[in-house]
Amino acid sequence: MSSIWVSGTLLTMVGFGLGGFIAWFTKGLENRTDVIYCICGGLILGLLSFEVVPEAIEMGNWWTVVLGVFLGLFMFVILHRVAAFIISRRKKGKNSFAFFTGLMLLFGIAIHNFPIGISLGVASDPDITRAILQTVLLHNVPEGIIVFTPLFMAGIRKRTCILLTFLVSLPVGAGAFVGHTLGIDNPLMWSLLMSLSIGMIYMVTIKEILVEAVRIIPSFQMFILALLGFGFIGIYFSFI
Repeated sequence: MSSIWVSGTLLTMVGFGLGGFIAWFTKGLENRTDVIYCICGGLILGLLSFEVVPEAIEMGNWWTVVLGVFLGLFMFVILHRVAAFIISRRKKGKNSFAFFTGLMLLFGIAIHNFPIGISLGVASDPDITRAILQTVLLHNVPEGIIVFTPLFMAGIRKRTCILLTFLVSLPVGAGAFVGHTLGIDNPLMWSLLMSLSIGMIYMVTIKEILVEAVRIIPSFQMFILALLGFGFIGIYFSFI
């Protein structure tokens, strides 16, 4: 059990890295960023609807979810203003927008990974631990696709991808270590943290992805493509 935090970190890296590898194949579709963004927006909304929101409600209650979402919205506004100020002082363009979107999604998923790690660390039943590790591996594949698609479009290098994969995996290992060592078992706190990430990711999806896409293509076409991504993630989670 003492090495559970290592297993959690490694499996997160494998799943997230596999998603990044899949996203790498979209690099050749840079001339269709509108399509990619719409499908990614649907994937993200599907991830929140089918997995993250129900899990946050199960861990806590509607009050913790509502409070966490509002905190996430507030954090997004602050980070968005800081990032907009930084970008305004540098060269603007598609790459800056895609890079900012990818980093915001990465930050939100990293926050979400910490309570997942805690639940892994406090699990005492080997069967439950095995199930959580399997979940960590499989659920990070679509998250890797979602995060790395805009980052690859921004032109980040392979070494940067490896570093980001490691950084987003650390909260799982850190949470597992803290949960196992200190025996922290506070589902309300986990629910609050997960809901905070929901608020951030939701705002990134709507403001930075779908709103940007609808400026390029008709709203009906955006809706169909987003629905395609939403349905795909629903089918994915129904088979894992």
